[in-house]
Amino acid sequence: MNSRLPSTDLLEEICVRFILTLPATELESFDRLLFSIEQAWWHYEDHVREKPENASLKSLTLKEFTGLIFEKVPGLQPFKASLEEIYDDFNKYKRTVPVRGAILLDPEMTKVLLVRGYKKDAGWGFPRGKLSKDETAAQCAQREVLEETGLDITGMLREQDYIDATLSNQDTRLFIVQNVPETTHFAPHVRCEIGAFGWYIVDHLPASYDESKQAFVNEQGGRHKFFNVWPYVKPLRAWIKKQRQRGGGKGGKPVLAALPQPAQRAAVKPAAAAAAGQSAAAGMRATKAAAAAAALLPASKPTAPAAATAPTAPAAAAAAPGARPAQQPLGPSRALLEFKFDREEIMQRLQCSF
Repeated sequence: MNSRLPSTDLLEEICVRFILTLPATELESFDRLLFSIEQAWWHYEDHVREKPENASLKSLTLKEFTGLIFEKVPGLQPFKASLEEIYDDFNKYKRTVPVRGAILLDPEMTKVLLVRGYKKDAGWGFPRGKLSKDETAAQCAQREVLEETGLDITGMLREQDYIDATLSNQDTRLFIVQNVPETTHFAPHVRCEIGAFGWYIVDHLPASYDESKQAFVNEQGGRHKFFNVWPYVKPLRAWIKKQRQRGGGKGGKPVLAALPQPAQRAAVKPAAAAAAGQSAAAGMRATKAAAAAAALLPASKPTAPAAATAPTAPAAAAAAPGARPAQQPLGPSRALLEFKFDREEIMQRLQCSF
């Protein structure tokens, strides 16, 4: 039974590796600090728990893991009482961080690659992720596509070809990348994030919020969700139409990622009243450090398109200010105002407490 919490020694090792060795700029606010704790949490879930000697370690949510870090790190202990507010503010802050990614089109510009979240009931979307500090939009898109699909789009991405949209008050930009063969083998470099790939026919994707709510069911009874897709479909069709009118549409030669295993194929049959044809979906477990099994699936045919509704305006990002923490537990508002991460003091106290 996986019920054992990480030991003090293990937490010390994780803290030193992912938190106490960070540059000062990454420790200026709770928002930046929790991004680092999130990376430490992924390491715990993806690598530490997979070791045979750690088979009994409990799987933790990010919130549970953050609570353990706040309990064990002396410099964070005064803020344990404020953790609920700190964590809620962090989730709000994450939704304001700009997102960048790419729309990968086949050479004929009739199909687009979508990725599904790791869980079988997760929604489909485009490969994308949060913009890192000091990273350009194009660099972020290239990194996220490489991490989530194993495809290097360096040299394929043209910075003038993009679609902007806002999803849940989050500013997003997806670059349009052409000439990705359907035979491309995809192998994500991240673990437990991508569950399946699918080539979908652009003209059959939902182009409105109402269409995205319709049910598309595969042969296994799984529903296909397109809530993160529809805002881009109408402008994507317009862009493709313009390219064809110009007689263009051929991009640079794609750089394909090497894979250790051949692609796996699985057919999917939609069952919604408004859906027809095939739908692409196949479960696939990703690996994080190296390449893993890939899934390349046939194109799908969801419902016929309708006019897309306009996305809402983006929200402005906010960051937490900083100051030195008091020695006694603080109330939520005071804790947030007086936070400062004293690395040397924490290292000294760690050596005495662990």
